[in-house]
Amino acid sequence: MLQPPSAVVSKLKESIRLVLADAGPHPRPGDVPSSPSNSNHQKTLAIASAISGTHDVKYCLECASRELLYEIIVSLNPEALLYLAGPCHSLGWKTDFEGKGTLEGFSALYDLFDLVLVLSELDIGDQQLPFTIIEETLDTQAIEGCKRIFLYLEARIDRLTVGVDGNKGKGIILLRLCNELLRRLSKSEDTVFCGRIFVFLTKSFPLSERSGVNLRGEFHVDNKTTFDNEEESNQHALPAGGVRKEQEPDQPGSHTPTASGDAMDMALSDASLAADAGLRLYTTLWSTQHDFAEPTRLFQKPNLDSFKTSLEAVIKAFKASIDEHGHNLPSAALEIKRGIKRKRDGDDRQAELNNYNPKYLTSRELFDLEVRDLVFRRHILVQFLIVIEFLLSLSLKYKKYLEAEAKNRSVLFPYTLADEDDKWAETAKKDIVGALNYKSGMDGLLFSRTVDSVLTREKNWVKWKAENCLSFEMDPVQASNVTTSTTIGDENTQLPRIAEGGMGAPALSNVWFGDADDSTSKLSLVDSQRTSLPDYKEYNKAIEGYCLDKDFASTDQEKEDIDESISNQSWRALRIASKDRFHFFKGLDEDLSIRSLITAEDAVSMERKELDKGTR
Repeated sequence: MLQPPSAVVSKLKESIRLVLADAGPHPRPGDVPSSPSNSNHQKTLAIASAISGTHDVKYCLECASRELLYEIIVSLNPEALLYLAGPCHSLGWKTDFEGKGTLEGFSALYDLFDLVLVLSELDIGDQQLPFTIIEETLDTQAIEGCKRIFLYLEARIDRLTVGVDGNKGKGIILLRLCNELLRRLSKSEDTVFCGRIFVFLTKSFPLSERSGVNLRGEFHVDNKTTFDNEEESNQHALPAGGVRKEQEPDQPGSHTPTASGDAMDMALSDASLAADAGLRLYTTLWSTQHDFAEPTRLFQKPNLDSFKTSLEAVIKAFKASIDEHGHNLPSAALEIKRGIKRKRDGDDRQAELNNYNPKYLTSRELFDLEVRDLVFRRHILVQFLIVIEFLLSLSLKYKKYLEAEAKNRSVLFPYTLADEDDKWAETAKKDIVGALNYKSGMDGLLFSRTVDSVLTREKNWVKWKAENCLSFEMDPVQASNVTTSTTIGDENTQLPRIAEGGMGAPALSNVWFGDADDSTSKLSLVDSQRTSLPDYKEYNKAIEGYCLDKDFASTDQEKEDIDESISNQSWRALRIASKDRFHFFKGLDEDLSIRSLITAEDAVSMERKELDKGTR
């Protein structure tokens, strides 16, 4: 495209500068205003209409906006001149924003963004221009500056994403700037900012948008995990006691081994065996990461057999690292070195659950501690569970279900799981879930149920991709249908008209039409035995009768019925006694029997009688 006349660009730039000056200072410098400034844009609009006949207004406006953008960027960070060296020297301008503080500079950026947004909404500027200048701004800013720029995107999301399409126009620019920003961020240090970007993309594009979907079912095979190989680990493997010593022959006059020395040797021998077992588990566990990154390797039988063995060894080792109370067992090396057991309390488990590691270190020295970490074990087991679900999706039965309406064949694999492997996968899935719940109480059960829910949703997404990502958004309901539904609902929810002749029964008619207190008294029965509560001790006689009947019961069903009757009578007696004898409940036995309550009440009565005799 030809370079626009510099006079036209300068004229537009000065007009934009005047409009930005009319915006005035922000109430709080550095904060994104709640809405674009209500400044008068007539000057810019008039100039745009004056030059529309001879020049491309949108292109001239883009050049003028870029020049102003570069001036503000340089005022924020002079080092940005290295990035903008080409544009600055070719245009030959000097910045008028020098001397402004950082917050005021970001406020000027926000005003420029708002002005370009308004011009694009009025179809004076290009629709892609707001995202273009924001993308260039992000390229010149550090992470902290990008966070401030992203605040503007979050505040103007409703206006910026009008008519956005992930396959063309400003939708492509939006995806590109967000992806480039994600590549610059650290998943461990900028986790919150990464989450904000993903939430922004979720709000910007509809749920059925295909631009963020892995339509070809590709795996991230470049995600490789490096770890110490077995030969190097064997050379550096030492017993837990320290440096390995060569066995020396017995010398004349040498001391005979003592009991403490034998115990030390046995402890070192046990530690060496534990170290060897840990080395084998280390190699087995980290070697499965290749299968996690590329599950299609399991289509080959040798790889699948090796995966089965690895899964069994990992589950067995993870269960062995937990004691009978569900706590993490200390490592043998730490036990010998410290000589004391590590204190455990509820805060340790909470601290474990609060840890977050996007990718664990594979150092051999850290492996023993990682295995005894609850979050690490769950991390590995969930990866195994994902691979098992992938294998189960290749079974003959599930493939028929998936291929029924499949149009996207790229997510369907030609491999079919054998029947014996299908049975093994079902058993392995149960074993993994059992390992997740192993001696972990309700917390483990809740975690495994959450993982199961997530994997079930993923199956639905895979089926949706196989059906070529059909849109599941529904058209809005027409206003006429809403009016009809409201009218029918009002008619069906009206109270029925009361019959003039009565409510069908004399008692109900008295309650409905008569005085409330009088009607209630008419319905009450005169029999005092039916209207007054019995004494709780009367239920004890019935309970004793049931106990006698239980002694003569011949079948288990009869005994269960009698136990239910005893429980019913005890519950009624305790409910009545709780009104005025609740202070005696501390004397109840473990079975909550009425006899223990009567005994407690009689004991207190005897004490009171003895006190009365003593006072007299």
